[in-house]
Amino acid sequence: MKSIILTFSFLLILTAAKADPGTGIVMDSKGNLFYTDLVNVWMIKPDGSKSIAVPNVHTHELYISPNDELFGEHLWYNGEQLNTWGHYLWKRNPDGSVIKIKDSTEGFAEESFVRDIVGNKYYVEKDIPSKFWMMDTSGKKILLGQASLSGIGRLHISPKGSLYFSNKNDLYCIPSGDTLQLYVKSISEQEMTDLPGNGTHSIMSIWSDNKDNVYAATGNVIVQITKKKLANVIYKSTGDWKPSCGLITPKGDFFVLEYNTKNEVRVNKISAAERKQIVKEHAFEVYLMPLLMISGITLLLYFLFRKKK
Repeated sequence: MKSIILTFSFLLILTAAKADPGTGIVMDSKGNLFYTDLVNVWMIKPDGSKSIAVPNVHTHELYISPNDELFGEHLWYNGEQLNTWGHYLWKRNPDGSVIKIKDSTEGFAEESFVRDIVGNKYYVEKDIPSKFWMMDTSGKKILLGQASLSGIGRLHISPKGSLYFSNKNDLYCIPSGDTLQLYVKSISEQEMTDLPGNGTHSIMSIWSDNKDNVYAATGNVIVQITKKKLANVIYKSTGDWKPSCGLITPKGDFFVLEYNTKNEVRVNKISAAERKQIVKEHAFEVYLMPLLMISGITLLLYFLFRKKK
């Protein structure tokens, strides 16, 4: 009976793992792109060549410092007999050398890879209520806000210091120096009943650009939320693929990390020029078509009322 329970528990873990793909995709100051496929961390150079940057690491998130130091974890399962997990933390230096910065430890890593440009760390204590913290580089903890929410997902800190996080279908924000607030409601296209973890994976990840636009990977699309809090679908994965995360470079290139049900991972790039062309091609659909429809209806009403007179 015990064996059956452990086996069932392991299967639940595997099921949850499939619904929790890697979201680690970052770029260093030289334009090298790093991403995880939960087996290795890969590097794509600006010339398009691809190689393994950190081998044999099961890491979900990545962080890269202003000095181009890459940080991540390695997580493993110790088998049904022990039914425990272990982890260690690693750092890849700019010269390519990889070192452990935390020895192998039982359990899951509590280290936060959500950090701002000066190295402050951000994390949430999920309790009643949940508390959102910033830990500065000296180790001092600062409470940013708290709320009683039951489906908190991943956190993101924007370049201007606003902390974003998802709660089921909704996007919340703690602006720098302000209070916790609902930012945009119901941006996810997924149903809560289809997802493990009480809907915490409804919105897979959040990121932003230097123009204060926020992006969310949900279902098979990416939603952009503008500064005016307008939500628009700007990307849709094809076939069996789904986006887990992405980034936008200072030059405007758009990289999307995608996964499928076979646990395969790929990176799709849409250059700044291609993005402009897409916007241009959709201008008729987005702007001119509604204008023409309104004009047509106005003319129709004008002639109808004119005949009645």
